Amino acid sequence: MRTGRLALGFTLLLVGARLVAQSGGSRPAIVVLNLRFDGEHANVLSPGDTAIVAAATSKLLATLRASAVVTLIDSTAVAAAVAAAEAGGNACDNACAVAVARQLGARWVAKGTISNLSNLVWLLTAELFDATSGKPVLADSYEIKGDAARMAPAGAHVFAQRIEKTIGGAR
Repeated sequence: MRTGRLALGFTLLLVGARLVAQSGGSRPAIVVLNLRFDGEHANVLSPGDTAIVAAATSKLLATLRASAVVTLIDSTAVAAAVAAAEAGGNACDNACAVAVARQLGARWVAKGTISNLSNLVWLLTAELFDATSGKPVLADSYEIKGDAARMAPAGAHVFAQRIEKTIGGAR
């Protein structure tokens, strides 16, 4: 347990140093939690459903990583902080996401879910929070119809662009 905390602390220290070096203090930092899969209301679940969510998460991260507006906190540090927060058995809710962002020194945090409503209709629901106030500043919902493997990443890309516009306007 102590070794795990030391490793997490060391990782956080490295991420913080990288963040300052990358941003020069000019771009606000954002934490992005991996999108979650919600198949509760699905008519049919298939083995590839989680791969669709992973592809959407990858596109969201890639878009924000390439951004000139924000600095993306390393996803490995985010995953470690979320895993530590979820160790008690509860999924990382909005308050948890804000706490993770604060812990990692980020001003913003984005999170969301992708729901499989049927074999042809999916729903991407995502939010952006101001970690300083803990309040949501952007809530988007995208109905994904057709090829989910192609459309879910496209929806995530649009959400990333909306994040950039929202944060860019808040500076």
